[in-house]
This record gives sequence, C-alpha cells and structure tokens, in this order.
Amino acid sequence: MDIFELIIGLLILGAIFSLFARKAGIPYPALLAVTGAALALIPGTPLITMKPDLILALFIAPVLLDAAYDASLRDLRRN
Repeated sequence: MDIFELIIGLLILGAIFSLFARKAGIPYPALLAVTGAALALIPGTPLITMKPDLILALFIAPVLLDAAYDASLRDLRRN
C-alpha cells in the first residue's frame, strides 16, 4: 500500500503546482519538471523506485496529452 499512497500524494502535489503555474503564467510541465528535480536533490529524502511503465502511464502520458490538446494548429504549422 506504500506505493499507492506515494502515487496519490505525487498526483495531488502535481495538481497543486499546476494551479500555481497557471496563476503565475508559467508552463506547468516545466514547473513540474523543475519541482521534481528540486525534490530529488533534497538531502535525506528516501530513495523511491518505481517501474518505468507505471511512471509513463500515470505521469508523463497525461501531461503530454494535455499539452497536445492545448497546442495551437497555427503555431504547429508555423514551426
């Protein structure tokens, strides 16, 4: 049950940071990446290992899907 609680906590933390990013006008995937790197560099935090498939399904895929949904076709054609 430890991994379930950890995933729920990370999802809640991600939702809070995405709300903060929206109010600050910062792209939330960038803020989430910086926050994750900062959390990883805090000394004394426990080592947490997860399967890459689980991380892809729960964290990376929804962020990429939302970013693709919000992408502008005009900007994609221009780039």
